[in-house]
Amino acid sequence: MVEKILENVVNEMAPHLSQDQLEHLSNVLYVNFHGLEVAEQCTELAATGEDGDEAKIRMFVASKKAVNRQTNTLKQYTREICNMLDFLGKRLEDITGMDLRYYYGVMRERRGIKMSTMQTRLHYLSSFWDFMITEDLVSSNPVKKVGLLKIEKTIKKPFSAAEMEALRTSCSELRDRALVEFLYSTGVRVSELVSLNVSDIEMGKQELIVYGKGSKERKTYLTDGAKFYLRRYLRTRCENEGITMEQLQSRPLFATLDRPHGRLTVAGVQYMLRQLGRRAGVEGVHPHRFRRTIATDLLSRGMPIEQVKEFLGHEKLDTTMIYCTVKTESVQASHRKYA
Repeated sequence: MVEKILENVVNEMAPHLSQDQLEHLSNVLYVNFHGLEVAEQCTELAATGEDGDEAKIRMFVASKKAVNRQTNTLKQYTREICNMLDFLGKRLEDITGMDLRYYYGVMRERRGIKMSTMQTRLHYLSSFWDFMITEDLVSSNPVKKVGLLKIEKTIKKPFSAAEMEALRTSCSELRDRALVEFLYSTGVRVSELVSLNVSDIEMGKQELIVYGKGSKERKTYLTDGAKFYLRRYLRTRCENEGITMEQLQSRPLFATLDRPHGRLTVAGVQYMLRQLGRRAGVEGVHPHRFRRTIATDLLSRGMPIEQVKEFLGHEKLDTTMIYCTVKTESVQASHRKYA
């Protein structure tokens, strides 16, 4: 009853408020009216035995492992599910859409979690509930009610040509320049990047095979610039480490600058790019933005979006559409051509 009343209030106010004001009103209502249902609510903590919520979570994680989901991804799923359960203090079968809306509201209003982060967390929860429905462990997915809320989508911008040039010229190490060119050329995810060895690169053909989500392999390519800087970087490593190119083949493609020159980690790449961004005066420098940039550039240069989808290793075209930002100048040029 309370949930229906709150939904009616939000709907009535929708024409009179901006998107941000409407979201704030909705969050405040759900946070303050949570727990005022007429029916008695169960507040018992989840059971911890084999028949409890922990067993369900283990079953869910096992199902994701069966389709080769990355370990880090599984940790994120598990962390969010446990955070939600700890916060609500209820058994999974007793959690309602009202509970999750309350959880969502507190995360946004009191803890300042970004909308994009909350969307990702809700995706984790929804996937978990969909699994339980498939296994006949619950009858419905309460996240669906939260998903009905209007969530404003922000466009994540690729690097401009000027920003890319600033990053290139600000590289103080040959390794960093090679890494920037490699990320832009291949569009690989950072997890794919750090798992590569030198032997994975076919320098003559300027191509390589990467293993993406679900261990699905795809072919990607090196631009002339990426090939040039990568070869210079690898030759310099051979000189510095006193080894031959043949001996280097079994070693990581990108290594730390300090001895013993171990494999560069995801955190190491992220830190290097943040520092590079500060020197270059470019905000929001992170590995995934290079992937978005090459996708947008390929699209604007005329590559069919179906081919961009294959290049990025996406299963659905909708995902590729999110990555590709149509540049204003492209729209203007097309308008002049067709209008």
